[in-house]
Amino acid sequence: MIKKELKLPEEFYKEEVRNDYKISSEMKKIWSIELDLFNQLDRICKKHNITYYADGGTLLGAVRHHGFIPWDDDMDFMMYRDDFEKLCSVASEFKEPYFFQTEETDPGSLRCHAQLRNSKTTGILNFEKDKKYPFNQGIFIDIFPLDNVPENRDERLKFVEELKKLKEQAREYYDFNHGFAEKPKITGFHTLWQRISFPNKKRNYKKLFEVYGEENPYYKEYKEKVTKYKDSTKYVMDIAIHDESKMLNSQYFSNSKYVPFEMMKMPIPEKYENILNTYYGDWHKLVRGENIHGGCIFDVKVPYSQYLDKEK
Repeated sequence: MIKKELKLPEEFYKEEVRNDYKISSEMKKIWSIELDLFNQLDRICKKHNITYYADGGTLLGAVRHHGFIPWDDDMDFMMYRDDFEKLCSVASEFKEPYFFQTEETDPGSLRCHAQLRNSKTTGILNFEKDKKYPFNQGIFIDIFPLDNVPENRDERLKFVEELKKLKEQAREYYDFNHGFAEKPKITGFHTLWQRISFPNKKRNYKKLFEVYGEENPYYKEYKEKVTKYKDSTKYVMDIAIHDESKMLNSQYFSNSKYVPFEMMKMPIPEKYENILNTYYGDWHKLVRGENIHGGCIFDVKVPYSQYLDKEK
C-alpha cells in the first residue's frame, strides 16, 4: 500500500511511451509519491503566502512536457531565502508520513537546502547507500533557497568555492565524529606523505567536537556566509548545487504563474525562458540526460528504515 494523500487516476500508473522513451509503471509510482509531496508543499506555501517556483528539470518539464521529463525521476523547486526561512519556520505542519528535512530538523543530512520526504518510502542516493546514514531517506523533492551572489565572475567563483568547501568540511566533521568516516588506505607514496605531513587532520575534528559537540561549526559558518550578499546584488542562484554558471537575474522572478504539470498545476517564473536559456542553452531541443543525483534506490512501499535494517 502506497502511503500518500493525493489520489491519482488508475490510468496514470500504466506504462506508456513519451518522446520515444518507455516509462514503466514502477516509475509512475515513484512519480506519484513526488507529485503527492509537491501537493503538500503547494498546500503549505499557499496557506502561508510563500512564493516558490519549479526549478531545473522540473521547470523544463513543466514548460516543454507539461509534466515530468520522461527519463527524469525527481522534482526541484526554488524560492528566495526569506521565503525559504519562512517555510522552515512552519516545518512542523508537515505531518506523518511527510517530513521536512533540513540540518536543523534532521542532523547529518547536510544538504544545505531542504528536502520534503515521504517517510514510508525509500529514496536512498546511490553514493550514500553504503554509509547507512540514520537520517530520513524516504523519497523526496528538493527545495533550494535562492541567495544573492556577486555579478563579478571571479568574486562569485571564489564565494561559491568557499561555501562548497565549508559544506564538504561539514560532511567530514559529521562523518568523523559519528563513525561514518572511511578509513584511509595507504595506496602510494603521495598518500603516505599526506598521512605523515598532516597527522592531525582527522584529530582536529575530534578536538572541535569536544568544543562544539553536536553543533557542526562548518555548517554554522556556511549558514552565516551564504547570506553575505543579501539584498546587495540583483543576481541570485541555488548555491547549494555549487554551479556558479547558473547565476540568474532577480528580474526573472518578477511574477509567477501556474501551468499544467501532469494532472496538476505548478508555479513557474514569468520569465522562465531566460532561466531555461541560462540552465540549458537550446532547451527546446530534446536531449536525453542523466539524473543530477547520479542514481537512487527507490521503493514506494518499504520505509527507508526497514531497507537500512535489512542491509546491515
